Amino acid sequence: MTRPRRRWLLPVAALVFIILLALTASAALGTDRLNGKVRFGDTITIPASETVDHDLYLFAATITVNGSVKGDLVAMGSTVTINGPVSGELIVGGGNVTVNGDVAGPIRGGGGYVTIGGSSGKDVLVGAGYLTISGKVGQDLIFGAGSADVSGSVTGDVLGGAGRYSRSGQVGGTEDVTISQASPQPAPARTAGNAILDAIRQFIVVVLLGALALWLWPRAVHGAEETLRRRTLLSFGSGLALAIGYVVAVILALIAGILVAVVLGLLTFGALAAISIIATLLIIFVATFAFVLTVAFLADALVGLAIGRWVGPAIGMRVSADRWSELGLLALGAAVVVILTAIPVVGGLVKLVVILVGLGALALMAWGMWTGRPRPGAPAPVPAPAMPASAPPAPPPPPAAPAS
Repeated sequence: MTRPRRRWLLPVAALVFIILLALTASAALGTDRLNGKVRFGDTITIPASETVDHDLYLFAATITVNGSVKGDLVAMGSTVTINGPVSGELIVGGGNVTVNGDVAGPIRGGGGYVTIGGSSGKDVLVGAGYLTISGKVGQDLIFGAGSADVSGSVTGDVLGGAGRYSRSGQVGGTEDVTISQASPQPAPARTAGNAILDAIRQFIVVVLLGALALWLWPRAVHGAEETLRRRTLLSFGSGLALAIGYVVAVILALIAGILVAVVLGLLTFGALAAISIIATLLIIFVATFAFVLTVAFLADALVGLAIGRWVGPAIGMRVSADRWSELGLLALGAAVVVILTAIPVVGGLVKLVVILVGLGALALMAWGMWTGRPRPGAPAPVPAPAMPASAPPAPPPPPAAPAS
């Protein structure tokens, strides 16, 4: 009766830890540091009536600066808008960056969409996906962008590179912009030599990962391989259900993460909402990595080990219980699997069957270990010897005969 409780103890403890960590981070992100010099939060707005007489460091999802900054300004967020003047240097980064205020010093930044409509007293150094400069650059403009439009004026030189570049403003110095126009190259034809090299690489990776799995998790590998040999059709069906269920689970996890983030955002827990989104994406990434690794290599190793146990004795290969014998069977079966999956047209169907059978065997083995059921072919537990029944008490001796 204690086993089910212990089974849920670790997930519950992990959930409590994540909630406490998120609440702590949320509380920390909602405060200022160094007397307002460093500010964190979900949304930060500097009103037009506020004048900051020192350097300012802002970190938030949405940042809007309408007031004046008498010093350097560092702003990092998802959406950053600088409307007020900055007397020092501006360092900015975000997904959508807009600089409408005048900056006395240089501007350095990057983002997906960067628009500079104000003036800069010194250099402008920007890396962006889409760059638009309609203001005045006091010295040189240095950029790297996918698309760049310069309609403002540049006092100094222009140096950059872009996939598309357009300039309608004036440039006082030289202009050196590299425009990259990558033309699509035809894919190289797949030759027999390439196919052989790919098969050799696949074989090496499958054997190495299979040997590593046998070394680290021998019980799990043996259980899954035995399940595959004894329940092949059930493994195929379970693998098909697992593949479909994985796609559905990823979609549901994304929807659940978004809904949780929306609810937390409505409750003004912006930092906690961001943490929930990041945690959801991290879980999906780890699960996807494990799924792809299993589909690409571990399924081949598992099916190869099962085939090796079938083919090995048939060709007179000596099979024993030591580790080297198992590695030999694994290499033999992996070679068969790789050769079959490398055959044109047919190899794709064989690979699909290998993936589904391997996934299903692993799923059945994991389910059996979770529920405590013995795997097929495992020796039945030996019952405890029964206690011998106590012998009935001996009858009393007959009375002695009287003396004659």
